Formats: sequence, structure tokens, C-alpha cells
Amino acid sequence: MQMEKEQVCPYCGEKMDPIRTPELSSWGGEIHYVCFNDECTYYKNSWQVLDGQGIERTGYRCRVDPRGVYGPMAVWSSDALKNLKCAPPAPHATAK
Repeated sequence: MQMEKEQVCPYCGEKMDPIRTPELSSWGGEIHYVCFNDECTYYKNSWQVLDGQGIERTGYRCRVDPRGVYGPMAVWSSDALKNLKCAPPAPHATAK
């Protein structure tokens, strides 16, 4: 399933950017949408949450997968994964 509408972060309301996941990852090159707003509370609070769990120098951003399921995407810096941004998928043509 490809998402054809703009995705919005449920935590900050900002537009989410499409990224192409690495082919050799468990996601196999799927398009996911990620909130890259550095002021998003989900992202900003994640560093302290994970540090409190003993996971150092890691945060997470809000991500939505092709099924429409939201979850965290681990990051190691504010610039992590921004190089994976891509153009949104083209909408499917509808049959007549």
C-alpha cells in the first residue's frame, strides 16, 4: 500500500517528509514518512527518555510506515536520516 496523501505529525502538526528506507534494511526500500521538525516535542523529549533507559546518544522521530502505522525511528543526531529524503510517491492512476 502506498500512502497518497500528505502525512502530518500527530505530535507537532508539521508535514512529514518521505524517506526511502535502505534496501538492505528490514524495511527493504519502502517509503516511510518522518517528522524532521527539530522542535517537535516527541523528538525533543526522546533523548531524555532513552537516556533514562540507559540508551545513550540516541533519540527518535515520529515515523509512519506504508500501512499507516505510527512509531519511533531511532536517530543519533539532528541530521540523521535527512539524507534519505526523497520525492513523494506518485499517486496511483485510477482505472476507468
